[in-house]
Amino acid sequence: MGLSKKSVLFILLVFGMLFTLVEASAAADIQTGFGGIDWGTSLNQVSGCEKVEEREAIQYCIRGDQSHTLLGEIIPAVLYGFYQETFFAVFIGIEDDEAYIQTKIRLAERLGVPETTFDREGIVSTHKWTDRSVQIELFNDKSEQGFKLAYYYLPIAKMVPRKHKSFSPTKRSGVTFFPAKKGNIPEAVRILEF
Repeated sequence: MGLSKKSVLFILLVFGMLFTLVEASAAADIQTGFGGIDWGTSLNQVSGCEKVEEREAIQYCIRGDQSHTLLGEIIPAVLYGFYQETFFAVFIGIEDDEAYIQTKIRLAERLGVPETTFDREGIVSTHKWTDRSVQIELFNDKSEQGFKLAYYYLPIAKMVPRKHKSFSPTKRSGVTFFPAKKGNIPEAVRILEF
């Protein structure tokens, strides 16, 4: 018993709509926030957030109640940025060349060809995508010998002085990035799940 042409087309249409809805809802996740924190949330409303540095009106925090994975690998260097105590950015240190390359490929597949820039010496390259209200930047900072992925919530990030948007989790200035307490199992947060 075979399916009619009309039935096959209907089934394909239904599957196509389901995949579109799943992709749209996944894309909407990054539009609402990151790691269970909505963009624009006040710092004092975020549990498990430990301040590690402050630069003028920006506070940088880590979350000991979460672990982060990128392409199946644990990423210990994740900072949450708050401008005037309001959540606006996430900075993710990437130490592996292959993870950097795969992240770039995955973002390009999802968001298209990035805007790419280099500094005067050709050392730092930035790949930039904008997905509605979120700007995603992937940095290859050879002078710091590391990579960084950053998400910026544009309605707030536009107010932040440019010099404060470049905190690098790869600098490690005495910061313990994975402060999970003994006996506590942190919540897993997948990076690039949007």
